[in-house]
Amino acid sequence: MSIWSEAVGTVWPGRNARDGPLPPLLLLLTVVTGLVDAASYLKLGHVFVANMTGNVVFLGFAIAGASGLSSWASLVALGSFLLGGLAGGRIGDRFAAHRGELLRTALATQLLSVAAAVGLAAATGDPAAGSRR
Repeated sequence: MSIWSEAVGTVWPGRNARDGPLPPLLLLLTVVTGLVDAASYLKLGHVFVANMTGNVVFLGFAIAGASGLSSWASLVALGSFLLGGLAGGRIGDRFAAHRGELLRTALATQLLSVAAAVGLAAATGDPAAGSRR
């Protein structure tokens, strides 16, 4: 199998593919995560919301005294990521036997979390200004 046919098989798997639609969905998730991080970095005051590695680096820079970086913003992002990971792990343990229930519960939890974040953002105005950041 050539590299080209393997790449095409990853992006457009056949009906009987071993992993089903998972590889193209993960590729799509990677693109969306990059877009979310770019937008949050540019508009939310230099904080990543999808990937935590940048927040750890920015936290180190902020502690060292670099200007324009907030240690609190990075700590809130890291803490939120930790809470989300804990919630995801609990949901995964509880519904491990039934993938449909797992997907429904995880999706509902994500939708509620996003709705709460959108509501909070709409209620507080410009997130990059002052302590609301």
